[in-house]
Amino acid sequence: MKRVLVALAVLGLSATTALAAPGDPRVLQGTLEWPATVASEPFVVVRGDDGRLYYTDISAAERRTSGALTSGARIAVLGVEGGRPYELAAIAIGAGDAASLGLTPADTGTPSPSASIPSTAVTPGPAPEPMWRVDGTVQSVAGHAVTLRTTDHRTVSVDASALNDATLDALRPGDRVSLFGVPRRDRKLIANGFIQSEVGSPAASPRSTR
Repeated sequence: MKRVLVALAVLGLSATTALAAPGDPRVLQGTLEWPATVASEPFVVVRGDDGRLYYTDISAAERRTSGALTSGARIAVLGVEGGRPYELAAIAIGAGDAASLGLTPADTGTPSPSASIPSTAVTPGPAPEPMWRVDGTVQSVAGHAVTLRTTDHRTVSVDASALNDATLDALRPGDRVSLFGVPRRDRKLIANGFIQSEVGSPAASPRSTR
């Protein structure tokens, strides 16, 4: 069934598909931003060649990789667009560019006659860990604590000490972000994944010093 879905997706896209809507097939090329090494994570964050960050669900994806995918490596994703433009549900992922999935980048919507997923054996990834996710607007950043105002008007504080300093330094009040992490027994929210969906207004107050 999964191979049929891949074939259908390939028939309807090129690696430069634009103006996609939820459920539309997509090919994403870029570099892996998170995690440091892909293991049992159900999602990855990819910085596309357009410079944007994409949250990509890989929990059910075929993995066309000969070794481990690590942060900074080139990655290609064949999938469908999610409910938001920066969300994708992957059908297959590969190391390198679209050619690693048997796809040929093109400037038109005409797929290459040879565009098909290679028939090599599929090695399923480890069972994914459950993840929590908080979507909201940054209210403040104090040290490694990020306070978000969620869409249901709750105020949530997240420990972002596992994120790199460059990410924290870039956060400003008013930014729309999503933070992710693995549930803990003490129920503390420690983020180890991040994606920014909207930059706040320049008029927003500056972030707290750390």
